[in-house]
Amino acid sequence: MTALAEPLRKAPPHKARRGNRRPKLLAPRLQTLFALPPALLTQRILQRLMQPLYRSRLYASTLGKRSSGELAAVPTDTWPVDPRPGLALLTGEFRFGADVLRNPKPLHNPLGATERWRRQMASFAWLDTLRAMGSAPARQFARHVVLAWFADTAAYDSLSWSSDLLSARLRRCLMNSAFLETNSDALFRAHLLRPLNRQAEHLARVLPDGLNGAALLKASIALMLAGALLPGSKGGDKWLRKGGALLDRELHAQILADGGHVERSPAVMLDLLQHLLDLHHVLSLTGRKLPNQLISSIGNLACALKLVTHPDGALALFNDSTEDESSAVIMTLMRAGATGVVERDLIQLPQTGFHRMAAGRSVLISDAGAPPPHGLDGHAHAGTLSFEFSHGMERMIVNCGAHPIAEEWRQVQRATAAHSALVVDDTNSSMLLPFGGLALTPRSVVVRREQTEAGQWLDARHNGYEEPFGLTHRRRLFLTADGLELIGEETLNGRGGKTFTLRFHLHPAVQVSMTQSSHAALLKLPQGGGWRLRVQGGELSLADSIYLGQSSMVRRTQQLVVQGVIEDDTTQVKWALQKEGGKR
Repeated sequence: MTALAEPLRKAPPHKARRGNRRPKLLAPRLQTLFALPPALLTQRILQRLMQPLYRSRLYASTLGKRSSGELAAVPTDTWPVDPRPGLALLTGEFRFGADVLRNPKPLHNPLGATERWRRQMASFAWLDTLRAMGSAPARQFARHVVLAWFADTAAYDSLSWSSDLLSARLRRCLMNSAFLETNSDALFRAHLLRPLNRQAEHLARVLPDGLNGAALLKASIALMLAGALLPGSKGGDKWLRKGGALLDRELHAQILADGGHVERSPAVMLDLLQHLLDLHHVLSLTGRKLPNQLISSIGNLACALKLVTHPDGALALFNDSTEDESSAVIMTLMRAGATGVVERDLIQLPQTGFHRMAAGRSVLISDAGAPPPHGLDGHAHAGTLSFEFSHGMERMIVNCGAHPIAEEWRQVQRATAAHSALVVDDTNSSMLLPFGGLALTPRSVVVRREQTEAGQWLDARHNGYEEPFGLTHRRRLFLTADGLELIGEETLNGRGGKTFTLRFHLHPAVQVSMTQSSHAALLKLPQGGGWRLRVQGGELSLADSIYLGQSSMVRRTQQLVVQGVIEDDTTQVKWALQKEGGKR
């Protein structure tokens, strides 16, 4: 890990909430596990207990052997992905993040494979990459790897057959069937459909199988895709019924009243919307009835996704999201509109907790909501009240983003210090559990908005620092009506803590320099626009930072840091970001 990460590594897991002693922790995995709701924990324990049965020959014999026939339809809608990793695959190099294996054998568990590598392989994400290449060699290689992998995993394996990976694999095989030319080659089809039928039958039996949140929704969608497409499967109608019942229940529980998703991740909302659109496409192709809940959820999620999208067409960097998906976001919203849903331009998601202020060519997106509950917080960051700011098509103030695979960045990117937010005593506003999820999160996040002729106010506060330090943090943001000035006011109420650090992470394309007064900085955007940040109530400095918002890369960037001492009942910092020259 580079030295640039050091400014972010200073925010450790949350300190003890009472007194100065750190609470005694269970082993890290157990600590994360026992933070789950009791019902979900019970499901996962039962899943472990059932694994010896699933591995038995008797159970395997009940999954069926059918492999004849053709798919009921061949889906034609696919999603854009980066084809470049496919070039390495064709040479036998299977690279997933930093994990690289050449010509791995057996494919599901070769010598030297990490669990992270095995999960990527079992998800069949690489199949999308080969499909994006579209060439005959890519097709032949994909068919070879698909059949070899299914041959290696004919018997139950606790990782390869886990419901989240099984459902991802099932969906990718079915939605990429046109690329694989499934219906044009009887021999290939016969060898492929048998394992797909068997694994779909297993999925139908075990769901929900310890899954929760978006993972359970996606598994129910995969089961419905199998029921609609797999040929002559005796379980087809049964799979559709069970998947439909789960889908209806989980959409009702997970899509909030404002249209956002309960896990509060823009990337999860995009992924989930794509899954729902796949289901809409397949049900329409096969002449099946479209559930009302499916149609309304597509419309609601599309509106929520637009709110957390910057003018450049890509996502804001909250809760494991990156800016890589601009083409995917644009296509997803376009396809959602083609289903006939009513599009609305929202400025707030009060239940999900995201707010948007737009004026002139400027857009501000803020995370002003409480973190999701345990069991639904696998993508959650300790970024309460963080914000991002862009002007035109250019991002200026950002969060650090999220490396999608590299575990060494997992805790760093989730820390409060990796966000454009305020940190007290190098302490996260929520405790980061070591294997995902949060604990000791802010219990209260209160937001008020106001629109005037002069501009828009966003007034938010959270109590994530109340128990350890007796402090509440209030952030007031004002965006002028012309979008040329953003004014901020940070207030800490209470006597606790020693120091505060206010961070403004800058996009790597932004050039920055300090003024001689050390109370201001000049920011220059690539297209020539200049902005000035002025600060009152703390010492402004420039520091190195990292950016994880693009293409799984770790990029150098910089951050403006305001530091000060917490002395009185009320500690306040005021700042203003103003466009130089007052021109749009």
